[in-house]
Amino acid sequence: MCPNEDWFSSFEKLDGYSVVISDDRPCTMKGICMIDIKIFDVMVRELKDVRYVPQLKRNLISVSVYKTLSFEVSIRDGVLKMIKGSMIVLKGV
Repeated sequence: MCPNEDWFSSFEKLDGYSVVISDDRPCTMKGICMIDIKIFDVMVRELKDVRYVPQLKRNLISVSVYKTLSFEVSIRDGVLKMIKGSMIVLKGV
């Protein structure tokens, strides 16, 4: 989920959808989009099916969703790595 509309490379508007975040507050989902993220200051990867939720204060990545898509996910020393096959797809702090 992402609150930054200016990051989107595509956008599909949604009406009538919401998500409940950890403090039990409902937030309206305004759309589904794709965003490009830069990895290692060089490679650009595309994240698909990102939910646009303008009320959020931070971006959220669902680790469980990536695990169901056969990604290997690890978090060590504050660094998140998501690997599919032999390719690191996302690495960030």
